[in-house]
Amino acid sequence: MEIIYSSASKLGGVGLANVVYHAVHGIYKAGYLKKTIIYGNRQQTVPASFIKTIRFQPTKIFSSLSSRYYYPMKRMWFDYRTSMFIKKNSCDIFHGWTHECLNSIREAKKRGIITIVERGYCHPLYSKMILDEEYKKMGIKRHPEGKRLLKKYDHWHREETAAIEEFEEADYVIVNSRFAKETFLQYGFPEKKLKMIPRGVDTGYYKPEPEKDNVFRIVFVGMLCIRKGVHHLLEAWKKLNLKNAELVLVGSTHEEIKPVLKNYSHMNNIKITGFVENPAKLYNSASVFVFPSLDEGSAKVTYEAMACGLPVIATPNAGSLVLDGVDGFLIPIRDVNEIIERTLYFYKNREMLKQMGQSARKNIEPYTWQFYEESLKQFYDTIIS
Repeated sequence: MEIIYSSASKLGGVGLANVVYHAVHGIYKAGYLKKTIIYGNRQQTVPASFIKTIRFQPTKIFSSLSSRYYYPMKRMWFDYRTSMFIKKNSCDIFHGWTHECLNSIREAKKRGIITIVERGYCHPLYSKMILDEEYKKMGIKRHPEGKRLLKKYDHWHREETAAIEEFEEADYVIVNSRFAKETFLQYGFPEKKLKMIPRGVDTGYYKPEPEKDNVFRIVFVGMLCIRKGVHHLLEAWKKLNLKNAELVLVGSTHEEIKPVLKNYSHMNNIKITGFVENPAKLYNSASVFVFPSLDEGSAKVTYEAMACGLPVIATPNAGSLVLDGVDGFLIPIRDVNEIIERTLYFYKNREMLKQMGQSARKNIEPYTWQFYEESLKQFYDTIIS
């Protein structure tokens, strides 16, 4: 079996680059990798002979444009280069990522190659619905009027057009949580084309550590933005008004949330750290991890928090592996009262922090990156047979 795997990211690093590394590493280890096509290489495990790096990027001349246009331009150029590679190099399976593989899929299908597109979020139309509702409630215009001449490059336009075309034309779509899968089914996508493969976590790096103080501390890790539900967490925290307690927000701050944060700037028990590349120490300083996201695929931060032995309060939309009432609690989106109620439960029942935290660690332990790599290999084996 030969596989061409492409991603307009780096091979190795944090976030998506780490997911891509483990996918490629697993394909290489299985002996299936023909070539991985990427924008940069930050690892040394997979030999350079199996890597094609797209170095020439003519889209750089448009780097002064808003990210809503520039990044789609980069992905479209990447897709073009990948499709040209496939045109000259056959394989059994082509595996690409949403927003950056439509032409590659079409070229692969001409050559009888099995095609896979991976989606790190839920269905685009679900995302649009849930976020449009949220921005309307907040009185914020989600997408300011864009440039008409650049419409075909606009990220939000491509979400509703190119991304959906990729799903329709590919033979299979990989999602990473049961919740994400359900959003595809909700929009009539055929279940036989869907494959759910959970992400992994480094359980050796993210692991429980002894408690260092007696402060009741909630930690949130992720981009501070509307999509992540930070505004609901902040409102709940304000109403809780707990003694000897602290809320720590870990992540870079999106412009849209800055006016909201100003409303809580007077509260000295809220700390904002900015982006932290590997926040294990911050997880280990916490009592509870709270993640009230509105729209995810499967948030890796929930895996990391569970691996650190933290009970988790999250929404189903976070796509986590949390077992409700066992590892923490699953709460409805936008429900400030539920955040308050579940937080108070842990604040008043400190013994449950350890009990549910131990359960979270035990239940996440099987979901290593090795398990992710093996799951991907098994999927390839199944579809090729």
